Amino acid sequence: MELNSEHRLVADHNLWYPLEPSLLQGDLAQLKSHVAATEPVKGSIIGRAGAFITHLELASGSSQTWFVIPSANFIDSAVAYWQPEGKPAIKLARLSQLGLSYTPRIMHARALPLPMAQDQRGTLWLAISAKHFPTPVSISLYSHQAFSKHQLLSNYVTGASIVVMLTLAFLALTIYMRTAEPLTLTCAGYVGLHGIGWAAAAGVLNDLLQPSQLNLTYAGMYLFPFAIACASLFTKALFNCQEKFPRLGKRLGTLAKAVTALGIVMLWLPFQITFYLSHLIAALWVGLSIWIGITMLSNQDFRAKYYLFGNLCYSLSLLYYVISHSLTAPGLPYPELTVVAALTIDCICILLSLSEWIKIKQNGFNRMFYEARIDPLTKVGNRLFMNEKLSLLCGHHIIAFIDFDGMKNINDTMGHDAGDRFLSQAAALMRERVAKTGEVFRTGGDEFVWLIQAADREELVSLVGQLDKTVSELEASIRKSWPDAGISFGLASSLDCKSTSECLRMADRAMYQHKKSKKKTRHQAPLKNKWDKVEIN
Repeated sequence: MELNSEHRLVADHNLWYPLEPSLLQGDLAQLKSHVAATEPVKGSIIGRAGAFITHLELASGSSQTWFVIPSANFIDSAVAYWQPEGKPAIKLARLSQLGLSYTPRIMHARALPLPMAQDQRGTLWLAISAKHFPTPVSISLYSHQAFSKHQLLSNYVTGASIVVMLTLAFLALTIYMRTAEPLTLTCAGYVGLHGIGWAAAAGVLNDLLQPSQLNLTYAGMYLFPFAIACASLFTKALFNCQEKFPRLGKRLGTLAKAVTALGIVMLWLPFQITFYLSHLIAALWVGLSIWIGITMLSNQDFRAKYYLFGNLCYSLSLLYYVISHSLTAPGLPYPELTVVAALTIDCICILLSLSEWIKIKQNGFNRMFYEARIDPLTKVGNRLFMNEKLSLLCGHHIIAFIDFDGMKNINDTMGHDAGDRFLSQAAALMRERVAKTGEVFRTGGDEFVWLIQAADREELVSLVGQLDKTVSELEASIRKSWPDAGISFGLASSLDCKSTSECLRMADRAMYQHKKSKKKTRHQAPLKNKWDKVEIN
């Protein structure tokens, strides 16, 4: 075969000869004699396990290093020789995924450098073994320039995808540590296990750990069932299936338990069986997740738009992967990169779905927080909210107790609906009066409290002096619509008290003293209008 282009592909068709694994430790003479006495595998070695050998007659018109890449995801051990015409054979660099390897790093494969002189001819002998060859094992030969581009694209896309998945998993785990929501933990498991699985399948873990006995590229298949278990539980919680779709929720829970149990059993099964079981689980999950996404979207659950889009991307990439490795359409470019990139998009969509869930959860929490702390009639804070504010109150402050006179008369003569309107209007007027300096709280039927803060002592003294006028103007505004209403009030400031609780009690007593003095004044000297304001010193 003439190497006169940047890339040549030798298809897996009658290419490989079966080989006894023990011969991988032998010399080239033994390998040659074995091939001479053996017939090649008819067709492809897809789906097979064990050791295989091939030889290629190569010729190069230029002096350069070519890179040989067998399209095998898993390689336990390998040996390669280059025998130039008329020269002794040369044993090439180690190609195995086990232990230390000096071959160029490339994701999802191993590259073997083959230096060739100008106009040189020779034979390349390549023997490999694995527990399973899930795809046709074709052989690609790249020029130095073409290999650099291929290596850069493969490593960059795969590395970036793995980093993104692991980062998203760490983000979800961080959210779990802050919220303790099981949904975020299952999200971290779903995304993180996929990231670790692809790091293993791409050879990253082997490169980092350099194990001499355990080929970690197989680990992705063993982790996959546990990732799907997390995905199932995540889906169940994301769409609140426990309450809204109990039958679906029960089935997703059962699926999670089943694939978890199967994942544990698979640890003791031959890898070939594990590989097919994992892909069967993948096919089942892809179909189920797309159906769930469409169903939830039809139910106006718009979290499903991210969920469905991500799973559609992932399913289409898997279809592309299968087609690219089929015997009828071999040679489609970068099938592994397509899957890992689509899976990264899926994981991003999963996090977007999680963010939508958190947003809905936060809105619900805010609504509950509001309803628990805001008086529904007057729209001002209630006693609970006031107590929380009091616990945070510091520096210079004033506490004013407000009690409306004539409330019983309004209810008795005009009805309780009129009483409610009166309280709503009075609360709105109070908010308007103290908006710049404090807050208003309803602590009882017609009782309110103002919490007013001042920047310094001088401002506090000024605000205390203005409160009589503020209450007088407020009372006058209220009487325009409710002539039978009046206000009794009392106040205390941080100048008078050592604590907010003491101020609260002092303001309460002052308000009752004011109310009592008004009743006494009316009894001794009735005014023309019984609700006329009483001046307070």
